[in-house]
Amino acid sequence: MVSVSGGSGQCEFTFTDGNGMASNSPPPIPSIHFPGYFPTRAANPPIPLGPDTELEHQQSSSLHGTPNTVDDSDESACSQQANSSTWQARNPGQPVIQPRVAPPHQTAAQKASREIARAQKAAKAKLLYESIEAFLKDQRSKTEALARQHDVTVDHVKQLIGGETHYHTSRKIQLRNALVHAKAVEVNTGRPVGSKFPMVDIQRMVQEDLQARTLTCEEEEEFITKLAEHRDVRVHGVRANNTAASRDVLVTVDRVATELENLRDQTGIYATLFVTRGHINDSIQSTWSSTDNSADFWDDVLQKPIADIARQYEQWACIQNQNLVERDSLSNMRKQVTRCISDGLRKITGKRDIAMNYINYDVGIVQAYNVQLVNWPEKVKFGNPSTIGTVAEIRALHDALKAGTCTWKKLTCRELDAHSAEVTNRVAVGEVVKKTRKKRSDAGVPRKRKAPADAPGTETQNASARKRPKASVLRTRTVPKSVAFLPDNADDDTEEEEEVEE
Repeated sequence: MVSVSGGSGQCEFTFTDGNGMASNSPPPIPSIHFPGYFPTRAANPPIPLGPDTELEHQQSSSLHGTPNTVDDSDESACSQQANSSTWQARNPGQPVIQPRVAPPHQTAAQKASREIARAQKAAKAKLLYESIEAFLKDQRSKTEALARQHDVTVDHVKQLIGGETHYHTSRKIQLRNALVHAKAVEVNTGRPVGSKFPMVDIQRMVQEDLQARTLTCEEEEEFITKLAEHRDVRVHGVRANNTAASRDVLVTVDRVATELENLRDQTGIYATLFVTRGHINDSIQSTWSSTDNSADFWDDVLQKPIADIARQYEQWACIQNQNLVERDSLSNMRKQVTRCISDGLRKITGKRDIAMNYINYDVGIVQAYNVQLVNWPEKVKFGNPSTIGTVAEIRALHDALKAGTCTWKKLTCRELDAHSAEVTNRVAVGEVVKKTRKKRSDAGVPRKRKAPADAPGTETQNASARKRPKASVLRTRTVPKSVAFLPDNADDDTEEEEEVEE
């Protein structure tokens, strides 16, 4: 029981237990568990990891509070556990995207100064908006006058004046941007948040440096290379901790799902997106997104709800337990390249049962289906990806296929004729273009021809042949032996047996 007393704005709490004993400290709150509503982490169904990943399962249990005894002989296991806590720890050789440092707490004077600056900025913005509104009114009247003068609609004039495209190609790295990046790294490295130089001051410093001295071609290339490396780290670098990785996944998946919904409105597509974590220690929440009633596909066709598919996908991904180096191994990249080439061939020809023929490629693929795999990397010998023996070569081919530079192309009649002439010239100089099949050992020997399946009497012959027992069965059949002498009462026994049967 709790009693409250006091005055003058003060309160005093007195707690009384069941025995009437009073105290100033509150009693302990009993733990309440609602089964089915608040499942603990241990209640999740175990993932069948197998004996090879039993240690990893023990590591996961240790991270969630389960006592785990480790002796001196398990130092390597402890090291592996420490190195598998985050995605960055599992990829030690990869560049890391450094997280942003939180700004320091501001004083009252700093807050007042920022409030004054904010008010001044709002006043300037208001004046700008009023000027823009006046300009738009004037532009509207001039647009209507142009439309009347040239006898066109107002919308047509607006489209010509303010037309833009939403599709932009990526630009090359400019020297100006590279110099600004280098100067920002030089002057802002090590400075606390809030005291770094703004972009206007950095650009002014760059302009002063250019007026002071002229850069050589080697220096310009070095600055551009450093900016390219910085941008590559921002795109392909690994997140430093699980919190940053989870936030990145959440924001990116939300943006992709929004784009899919917009694309559905624009083109009428159906799409389903699955995203799952790749390790049991990751804090990324597995999720899925679908447009319209795409989720019904999994129930109608695969007889499984989409939530079960996502759960099985998560289990499969956690069992893989691979970092970036293991995912990009020679064997995995061979499989990816082979699959990409085969899928592209099936897509361009429209044939599902077609197979890539690397040995007789010029005759069996190009001449037969009028398609060609163009822009194969020059440093990689053309052939089956399973015969490529270095990671650098298979990566070059993989990147070319992924970027779309190496792709399948439909040949025109002129291109096909030029290819045929090239193949003929190669054959004339003695090059083997088509591998001939091995000759049969009994070639030239007359053989008995089989009757066609639709010939009259064939079904009867086949049926009799199926019923006819094999010669080996006839030879191995054993006949029961008869006795040499019959007893005198053999006839009587036979008559008794016949009477019993009747």
